[in-house]
Amino acid sequence: MTVETAESAAIDATLNFLVKSKGTPQVFMSAKHYEVNKRTGEYRDHPLTIADARRLERSPALDREGFALAPFPTALTDFYDAAAVERVYYPEVEDFLKRQTGAAEVFIFDHTVRVQDDRKREEKAVRLPVRVVHNDYTEKSGPQRVRDLLEPGMAARFLKHRFAMVNVWRSVGSTAERMPLAVADARTMAPADFVATDLVYEDRTGEIYQVANGPGQRWYYFSGMTRDEVVLLKCFDTALDGRARWTAHGAFENPLARAGTPPRESIEVRTVLSFRPAA
Repeated sequence: MTVETAESAAIDATLNFLVKSKGTPQVFMSAKHYEVNKRTGEYRDHPLTIADARRLERSPALDREGFALAPFPTALTDFYDAAAVERVYYPEVEDFLKRQTGAAEVFIFDHTVRVQDDRKREEKAVRLPVRVVHNDYTEKSGPQRVRDLLEPGMAARFLKHRFAMVNVWRSVGSTAERMPLAVADARTMAPADFVATDLVYEDRTGEIYQVANGPGQRWYYFSGMTRDEVVLLKCFDTALDGRARWTAHGAFENPLARAGTPPRESIEVRTVLSFRPAA
């Protein structure tokens, strides 16, 4: 009997990486969400094998590989209704993350809807899936986002103990088969693969990691994602005990997507989790 493995269910595709060079790369965030953000630096598509994480013998874990898949039904029906997302979905996400991670407190600070189809993206004024491989925060910007977003007392409470920043990613259209999310096993990433990059808005400058291709990196996706599943992404963690601290990720075009597969639509909710000890 043939046993299907992560490798046998893999996709040969390309991911878009930053080419390392002198100077600090910059990403200029467009005020018009449907427009493509401008970037400095050189980027290159690298062909590689992206294995199906559903076929791994041991399911990926947030603190080990830096990502995980979990069932998560929701009562929300319209992910384009921002008020409904905050009213219905945010409390669901908070409860879900506490149960999944054991966090003492969850702070949700925003969400982003991403649409592959140009016409619908402009109509809904939402963002494009990001093909450039990246991680949302850096050693510097993780704590700074806590200071910027939380009221001072709450920020001090989070900063006093271990905290992590986790994205909750969900396909809200089809199965995201045309443009899945690729994630790297955090254990296979070298520190030099992460390149600090200025994230330039009209009113502030933040910092993310863009990612260079490196030897030994192992990449995964989850096949056939349904609307009732989410991927958790560890984007920052203050822990220095060997657990995953950041997860490189990016969208990719699936050359095996069936004809007629709808363009990708997805939502990601950004959160800060406090792991302060119980009182």
